Amino acid sequence: MAVSKQKAGKILKQCLFAGLIFIIVIPVLFPLYFVLISSFKNMAQVYIMPPKLFGFKPILDNYIYIFKTQHYGTYMLNSTIVAVASTALSLLMGVPAAYAIARYKMGKVSIAILTARLLPNISILLPYYFVFSKLRMIDTYGALIISHMILSLPLIVWIMVGFFNDMPVELEEAAIVDGCTRQKCFVDVLLPISAPGLVTCSTLSFLGSWNNFQFALILSGEKTRTLPVSLQYFVSGADIRWGRMLAATIVVIVPTIILTMILQKYIIQGMTAGAVKG
Repeated sequence: MAVSKQKAGKILKQCLFAGLIFIIVIPVLFPLYFVLISSFKNMAQVYIMPPKLFGFKPILDNYIYIFKTQHYGTYMLNSTIVAVASTALSLLMGVPAAYAIARYKMGKVSIAILTARLLPNISILLPYYFVFSKLRMIDTYGALIISHMILSLPLIVWIMVGFFNDMPVELEEAAIVDGCTRQKCFVDVLLPISAPGLVTCSTLSFLGSWNNFQFALILSGEKTRTLPVSLQYFVSGADIRWGRMLAATIVVIVPTIILTMILQKYIIQGMTAGAVKG
């Protein structure tokens, strides 16, 4: 009898937990579901009230339009080039900088980097525009990559400083005794150990660049326009092409969702590393 009561209590707890998860997840996932199904509707179906959430005939007209007429393949390529290049260059500069800050205890530099990360994007956008205008770099990949690096570098340094602080110095000393130079020790010993942190930094930097709107709006042009900027062109003074804009929105967010799902395990490891010490 006691066993059955214990089993019933366990089932009740599981049901309550599942209900709590349902209550939390539905408000988060429903807007995404609504955007997804609306992207497969024509204009008349989009404006039906109350909206049809099921039982409608999906069409691909909106997706065909944005790729065939609005050149969304080019915008995707631009976003990919800028995001990958800015992420790679930020890692190349930020990871060694984080190692130097951690090993040589440059606390003031670390605080300055955090302060730079906290600055509003709009506060540094105008100086960038003037500089890149003088250099004739507006509407170039270089301007977008450099500006996105300025945003991702502080984040990468801040995360990786924590990783290198948690690594015992004895590990490096043992490698140096075995004949490694400090540079070889950094590349062959420390970087493989800090793989979760590198994956976390890469993912956050890529997503930040991929979704950046303000910098791309001002610094890009016809040749280098990225996906977030292109969404505004579905809004006019006469109306809003909701079906097409929502299809474009799906094109923007699906790659980020896929990337996050693939790297979810490593991102969690990277974000929680150092939180618990044995």
